[in-house]
Amino acid sequence: MKAKQSHIPRALNTGSRLVCADNTGARMVQVISVDGYHGVRRRQPKLGLGDLATVSVKKGTPEMRKKMEKAVVIRQKKEFRRPDGLRVTFEDNAIVIVNETGEPKGTEIKGPVAREVAERFPKIGSMATIIV
Repeated sequence: MKAKQSHIPRALNTGSRLVCADNTGARMVQVISVDGYHGVRRRQPKLGLGDLATVSVKKGTPEMRKKMEKAVVIRQKKEFRRPDGLRVTFEDNAIVIVNETGEPKGTEIKGPVAREVAERFPKIGSMATIIV
């Protein structure tokens, strides 16, 4: 029997600026589009915890700046509820830059990672120091 999934509110809009929590050289990124989003006409795509997005690097090393990258949201400020009734919230909105197959480009992740993300992306879960 499959474990019950927690419903993650899509709290981050396209255009949102997020902190990059890995050591790829990017410090601040802006969401451009949400991968796999099938929405309603004229509705802005939104993303939440564990979603894959295309981002543009706004602050960071000169090699990383102005580049388009794929990224996964690992923390969000908006509170979400797990099936056991526990409510989880983080201090900031953060992402990790990944390649096309969903494996992280960096070698370490700063700060906690949500358990939902670690289950969906095992490589991110194995790199994380803290899983909440």
